[in-house]
Amino acid sequence: MKRLLFTAVMATAFFFGTSAQTVINNDYSSPITGADGQGVSQSSDDEAESYSYGAVGFYSFDGFENWGIAYGGINPNGIGLDFAFRMNFKEHGNFNVDVLLNYSVGLVSNGSTQVALTFALGPSFRTQDELKGVNSKGNLEWENGKFFCDGVVNPRLSVKLGKLALSAGYFYWAPKFKFSKDDGATGGFNCSLGLSF
Repeated sequence: MKRLLFTAVMATAFFFGTSAQTVINNDYSSPITGADGQGVSQSSDDEAESYSYGAVGFYSFDGFENWGIAYGGINPNGIGLDFAFRMNFKEHGNFNVDVLLNYSVGLVSNGSTQVALTFALGPSFRTQDELKGVNSKGNLEWENGKFFCDGVVNPRLSVKLGKLALSAGYFYWAPKFKFSKDDGATGGFNCSLGLSF
């Protein structure tokens, strides 16, 4: 029940906090007059435009995986945001809400096709049962629904093909912002598939 309430509150806050972006197109076909009165033609190269996306994501870690939904914005050669709700469906598994800042370096912009190298980092808010020990009968004892704040680093390739939004990269997860393997830090492959708008 706590997970459901937590998800509903975070989703409501997230969706009411988003706003639409207006893109103004310029007409570069008219010449610009130089100091000598001669017309100077301006470059008509495509410039990468920022876009938002919604996607389903997969996260592969050492010995387990997460599935989730993601929403965010890619701004080539600028700053954007990533939000993700991800979880492990096994008993005592994690439920995370990732809230990340990203910076994207535009690599390709050709009409409706864009490719960018995106680097994202930020906090991840997690609820998960915590192992407390073994009781006198030899059974594991758990404390249910503990809350944690973790760190996330996610370098990836972001691709937009028309309305299709794809990404693939590396996802590093540092529980309680502890980055050593002894403290449970783990990294693995991450990919997502969705739509841009």
